[in-house]
Amino acid sequence: MSYCTVANVRSIIDTDITDPEITNIITWGDDWVDKKVNSGAATAVFLENLCATYVAYRCVLKDPDALRLGELSTDYGSTKDRIKAELDELLSLAGLGMAFTAASESLA
Repeated sequence: MSYCTVANVRSIIDTDITDPEITNIITWGDDWVDKKVNSGAATAVFLENLCATYVAYRCVLKDPDALRLGELSTDYGSTKDRIKAELDELLSLAGLGMAFTAASESLA
């Protein structure tokens, strides 16, 4: 079972990427989350947010025209940077109380 849904991702960004494409990225996101945190020590809500934020970040990289919903950001760089900052914050929270494994690869 996936940590997040297409609807979770679409609540973060507005993108032209299709639902099946997002579903494929979610599969990758699930694997990424499993490598980052001990999912047994995390709440379902945290895992959902972490996965959805990661998938949204990957979608913005794939679709530079994707915009953050509910915000005034209209520029690729600020949207990408804002989502990456949220992802970094979630990862830092994971490191406080869960078996966090530092990334050996970059987010990009």
